[in-house]
Amino acid sequence: MPALTTIERVRLLGTELEAISDMRLELYIEDASLEVSSLGVPEAHHERLTRYLAAHLAILSAEPKQAIIREKVDVIERQYSDPNKNIGLLASKYGQEYQRILEDLAELENTPKKHLNLMVI
Repeated sequence: MPALTTIERVRLLGTELEAISDMRLELYIEDASLEVSSLGVPEAHHERLTRYLAAHLAILSAEPKQAIIREKVDVIERQYSDPNKNIGLLASKYGQEYQRILEDLAELENTPKKHLNLMVI
């Protein structure tokens, strides 16, 4: 199955993706292509969905396991997410955009919403 997007297009989404090797990005694109192809959404949306899902997968592998979920300025306080808690697509802005696109498509087509459950190990 051919990939539905390119490394260059994924990298255009954000500078944080520049540090990820071509080989790793290619792997994430392949995984995302398989996932998106199985969703049953119109083909016109496949490239965009694949691009955002591949970026999400790449960022999950590059970022530390704990994300800041709350920060207080006055008496400096920082709260981190639980690294063992699976927050799936909400873990990155790319995953959030992927989810938003799926929800918009589901609304337009009056079909059940599709969700991707990812667990980072």
